[in-house]
Amino acid sequence: MKGFPGTFRSPREHSRRVARFSLRLKVLLALALAGLCLMGTLGALLPTLVVTRFNRQEERRMHADTLRVAEALGTELETLSTYVLNWSAWDDTYAYVGRPTRAFEASNLIPGSFEAGRLNLILFLNRRGDLVTARAYDLVGHRLVPAGGLGQEVLRRAGSFLRPRGEADTRQGIVTLPSGSWLLAARPILTSTGQGPSAGTLVMGRRLTPTLLRDLKRDAGLSLSLTPAPASLAERVARAPGGVLVQARDERRLEGFTVVRDLAGRPSLALVVGAAREDHANGLVTARTIMVAVFAVVLLFTVLTMQLVERLVLRRLGHYRQQVRTIMHQGLPQTRFPVRGRDELSDLGQALNALLDQTEHSRRRLEHQATHDELTGLPNRLAFKRTLAALIGDGRPFAVVLIDLDNFKGINDTLGHEVGDEVLRGAAARLTGALPAGALLARLGGDEFAVLLPEVDAEDAGVRTRALLDTLAPPLPTSAVELRVQASAGISLWPDDDVHESALLKYADLAMYGAKAVGSGVQRYHAGLSQDAQRRSELERSLQDVLGRGELWLAYQPVVELATGRAVSCEALLRWQSPVHGAVSPAQFIPIAEERGLIHEIGGWVLREACTLAARWQQGGQPLRVAVNVSAVQLRHPGFARDVAATLCATGLSPTQLELEVTETAVMADLAGATRQLSQVRALGVSVALDDFGTGYASLELVRELPLDKLKLDRSFVTGAERDTRRQVIVASIIHMAGDLGLTVVAEGLETPGQRDMLVALGCPLAQGYLYARPLGEGDLRRYLSEETLRVGA
Repeated sequence: MKGFPGTFRSPREHSRRVARFSLRLKVLLALALAGLCLMGTLGALLPTLVVTRFNRQEERRMHADTLRVAEALGTELETLSTYVLNWSAWDDTYAYVGRPTRAFEASNLIPGSFEAGRLNLILFLNRRGDLVTARAYDLVGHRLVPAGGLGQEVLRRAGSFLRPRGEADTRQGIVTLPSGSWLLAARPILTSTGQGPSAGTLVMGRRLTPTLLRDLKRDAGLSLSLTPAPASLAERVARAPGGVLVQARDERRLEGFTVVRDLAGRPSLALVVGAAREDHANGLVTARTIMVAVFAVVLLFTVLTMQLVERLVLRRLGHYRQQVRTIMHQGLPQTRFPVRGRDELSDLGQALNALLDQTEHSRRRLEHQATHDELTGLPNRLAFKRTLAALIGDGRPFAVVLIDLDNFKGINDTLGHEVGDEVLRGAAARLTGALPAGALLARLGGDEFAVLLPEVDAEDAGVRTRALLDTLAPPLPTSAVELRVQASAGISLWPDDDVHESALLKYADLAMYGAKAVGSGVQRYHAGLSQDAQRRSELERSLQDVLGRGELWLAYQPVVELATGRAVSCEALLRWQSPVHGAVSPAQFIPIAEERGLIHEIGGWVLREACTLAARWQQGGQPLRVAVNVSAVQLRHPGFARDVAATLCATGLSPTQLELEVTETAVMADLAGATRQLSQVRALGVSVALDDFGTGYASLELVRELPLDKLKLDRSFVTGAERDTRRQVIVASIIHMAGDLGLTVVAEGLETPGQRDMLVALGCPLAQGYLYARPLGEGDLRRYLSEETLRVGA
């Protein structure tokens, strides 16, 4: 199908591959399933929700009934205690205990007295606690019964607890005897005026008979019993709310438990109140009734919903489906969906029509986005490669030019990425305006642009490329400042250099980096560039174990005091003598070591070696400060200051004998981080020097921000300065500025006596260069220092 190749299968073809279900069937099945799920959910939840509510109601009622019965039992004990009080504070009782008489017994210990107090037992005890008289009564049979054995059993089980501790003391509680549980109350026997001393103790008791228990519960639907309370039950009741434990014995019976304390105060008896679970049964019936009603409503709702969905949605979607098939079979969407009514499906039809209108526009826009750079609007790498492949296919000669902006990273780091984006857009606009007819300009990424120049030879390609770079020369306005942007370009030719697309780009890239290295602006590819790249690759491999092979060594160049000619320090310079590559310049292998992450290991070795030598000088009584160069990668390491301190400690070198040199390029990569690291190093007592001062564009800012002790004036200020008064003015200004800031100046690259005399006249204190000594090995440096001692002494 045009516009959507290979994305559509006809319904007939698709039906042969997998079983198909219509949308109508799926929707109706989904509605039916939803109805079943709803009914199942309600069937699972409703009984629980409804019955739980009824259960809580009956549990609250049982809790209240149990508390009420327990309170009634306590009231019964209080009534009994009050009845005992009426008898115990009576002169006749007081006299009877001291001398029992038949007359008292005949007039008081009679059935009427027992019936009035609903008593089953009366005991009279003397002062010693001995039983004087015991009377028992059967309230059911309404007759007196023998009480001697019962009285002795009461005394044996609870005698010690029945005796009051004072004349105002009262004892009451429950005692469990072989004959059952009893309510007992005891009071001291006093006179009618309540005077003592006590003549003995009066004990009265009521047996907890079924009749008494029935009177306590006051509800025919409740059952009441007193049973021994196990310790586990007592603990559970104590933790229960209100001291009442309610639990279902089964589906038909609910019980409430509370603990009753005996005469000794022990929780020995459990008061058990039971009742039928009428509320629970009512809850089950209610839940079933609600479930039936809900199921009927859900079923009716599901059926009606299915019918409405069929009429209002599914039929119209079927029409839309047929229209989609028609549109896809026609290729480009030439027809539109019929729209009738004003509802969501009508809105869907209108939206589909609008989508069809936008499809071609969106396709073209996406194609443009896929082949063009968003920031500059130029063709991107994909479009460039397509055009490059087309030119190769045409067979006509052309040139590939790669253009890279110089120091673009510095612009981003110092002025911000927004200004960097402005520079990229401005450079793209200028290059586009100067582009020859038929040429293509693309942005490959970052600050790298590519140009295709058709039908040009080497000379013409060079001329046109320089013309493009010249357009970047005028200052470029940005929101921050006007910037002078420079660029480097590399050229490769088809078919002279190669016939393959990837090789042409690679060769142009090598030529561009070659132009950057020599500062020529434009360079055409030649075989030597590949050789240089090959050499760099070989150097990378050789650097992997350079320390293990012992190929690195240090040279030292003295720093001389101009006024006396005496060496006051020396700079350690790293050298590599390879048996394969010969003497390799640090300018070649240091950048490789930084890129490959080897600089930490190599830099640490340089620091240890230099500190070890300086420590030997220090121990020999001829201390000489040593300066060690630090790379940007080392400064970015969070443990750099800690490593310096560890090296000083391990070698025994005084921190004042060590100086670290950093370049503007190194610190500008992360000014805040570098300032923090150097401050920590300087806090150790180590000096810090800014090397190659004056070569960057932010030197004065660095002098203000960095914790420095020394400025090393770049050799470019010294060379030829003895014949250039304007340059001398600049050097003098730097020396005076440094002096005002408390910094020492070292002039680098001193080669002639005329330069020395000029620096002395300008007030420069220190210098280093070939006039005094080239970089020396350890032995040569020792001889130089010895000769200098003799020379200065003479």
